[in-house]
Amino acid sequence: MKKESYMSWDSYFMSIAVLSSFRSKDSKTNNGAVIVDSDKKVIGVGYNGLPKGFDDNKKHFWSDDDSSAKNSKHSYVVHAEANAIYNRNTSRVSGQVMYCTLFPCRECAKAIIQNNIVEVVYLNHKPHHKEINDVVKLMFKEAGVKLRDFGKLKIKDKEFIDNLVKLGESKY
Repeated sequence: MKKESYMSWDSYFMSIAVLSSFRSKDSKTNNGAVIVDSDKKVIGVGYNGLPKGFDDNKKHFWSDDDSSAKNSKHSYVVHAEANAIYNRNTSRVSGQVMYCTLFPCRECAKAIIQNNIVEVVYLNHKPHHKEINDVVKLMFKEAGVKLRDFGKLKIKDKEFIDNLVKLGESKY
């Protein structure tokens, strides 16, 4: 009898987040996110990108230099987690799970909490953001948002995500 093989739900949804990150025009941080409802349906997808109405095919007028608000990418880029919430295809996000390729920042954590997302599964984090990450962990703990590190999950098909990330040569 042939053993059935299939992709786990965690790997499936994380792969959608990784694929979404390939759309990012942010040369330093490619990030993708997907929101899933309790029926395992994708209800929102996002990546680090410019606000609606901006032509993301134009040469960027911003850089990684934060010395000037006008030139800083942080003035323009909408994070993947926020975009997934803004772009969701339902009016309700309550009780859902978000898969994201990068540990959420403080602002995205606030949006996740305010939209009643109950669980966040992340692929990687920026080690140099330890203090910020600790604040986000505290916020999630206080709000009852479950946090799971994809790398620490016991998933048999996890290597698929590693290969997908390598394919995109993303900078996580």
